[in-house]
Amino acid sequence: MKRNLRSLLGLAAGLGLGLVSAPSHAGFEVLTTAGTPVLKVCQGTESNRNPVEGVCQVTGAFPTTTNGVRSFPGLGGTNWALYASNNNQAVIANGTEIGRMDDRIWRRGTSNDYVFGIRISLSNRRWQPPLASCGAEDPDFFEVNDLGRLGFNGLATSIAYRLDGADEGIWLAGRTGQGLNQYAGSPDGLNPARNNDYVSFRSDINFDDPDGTSVANSAWYFVAARLTTPPRTTPTANTIGVRQGGEEGQCQFLVPVRGLRP
Repeated sequence: MKRNLRSLLGLAAGLGLGLVSAPSHAGFEVLTTAGTPVLKVCQGTESNRNPVEGVCQVTGAFPTTTNGVRSFPGLGGTNWALYASNNNQAVIANGTEIGRMDDRIWRRGTSNDYVFGIRISLSNRRWQPPLASCGAEDPDFFEVNDLGRLGFNGLATSIAYRLDGADEGIWLAGRTGQGLNQYAGSPDGLNPARNNDYVSFRSDINFDDPDGTSVANSAWYFVAARLTTPPRTTPTANTIGVRQGGEEGQCQFLVPVRGLRP
């Protein structure tokens, strides 16, 4: 399952340059806001991998507060800078800290072009699924099948991932609030219910995966968008969703997390 797709394929996708168009450059892929398919295939699912390597992938350093980098992987311009950070936030599932999440925004100069980025690192700690919604399940390691973030209604978006030492990137991505096993045709189907307020990423992150191939740290997942007003610099409740989708029969469970939103 953990096929390592590390080579970069430069891809260009054009959007208009209106107020709410998203910058689209090599490595970043545009997400549709109408029609089908809803989901963009990046690496592809476990049973239906994309034969083209590097789709949605970018490489190279991005700006931090100390490294002096002013470019952003896959995007144009040489005046990018870190705009806001919400790092090392605890992710709590039914009272147990299952991992930590980094959440950041970058901005290109004084323009309206922004990039929202998240990554999650899961802990060597088992959680107890709630009896009321999950039934009698033994404590187990939380598996992240979907990561999603809110606040993009009315905005065009493009997405990419940066491995940054991870072994998995983005499997699928799209404008939807539905994840693994929540729609007809899942896991390989590409048409969950559309919800353009969301950008959702599909992958498989687990400190100790039941299938025997474990990835505890996600890649960086990026959303590029051109906003009409500056985004908030402090986190808002229920902005990011960390979801276990039951790939190996686990309880489906959503953990809402505070995050930076447009």
